[in-house]
Amino acid sequence: MVTVETSGAPADSAAPADGDGPALRGSRLGHIVVVVAVAALVSMWGYVLYLAFGPGRQPPIDRLDDPAFAVAAEERCAAALEEIDRLPVASAMDTAAQRADVLERANTVYATMLDDLEELETLAPAGDQRRRASEWLADWRTYLGDRERYVDALRDDAAARLLVSEKPGEGRQITGWIDEFANANRMPSCVSPTDA
Repeated sequence: MVTVETSGAPADSAAPADGDGPALRGSRLGHIVVVVAVAALVSMWGYVLYLAFGPGRQPPIDRLDDPAFAVAAEERCAAALEEIDRLPVASAMDTAAQRADVLERANTVYATMLDDLEELETLAPAGDQRRRASEWLADWRTYLGDRERYVDALRDDAAARLLVSEKPGEGRQITGWIDEFANANRMPSCVSPTDA
């Protein structure tokens, strides 16, 4: 008779060693799922950034094909802002009448600026783009009218507020449209002023 001695190991040698088995397989699967999810999110954001800043980006709808009007308008608007910067700050005035006087002087500068911009209007490409430039100038005139009514109101009521017109049929203030066109055409000096 032959006797076999064992070293104390269990008789079932097919049993998994520590670290192998269902628990480890589950953590590997979870790791793979996390890596795939992170890769998908990174890919998605890469695509979004490509569309936002890459060659696939569409120009703003109000961007003029020929920038001649925009360049000339930016120069004229910047000159008007320089002139207005030499005026006292309206909100720092002691009385409403003084504030109204400063704003009236600023409005005169803006009115002259708009007259000059209307002379440049033919620089905008003909057709729909020139029509949009004309509408932008008309929106500016509307806003200037709002400012002029505000000056008149300030002379009667120190608590008067600037009431900005709504763009007809659009449901938002006309200054939003002024700024949108100016920003689309890289005319930062031509956005609606905030001095009132």
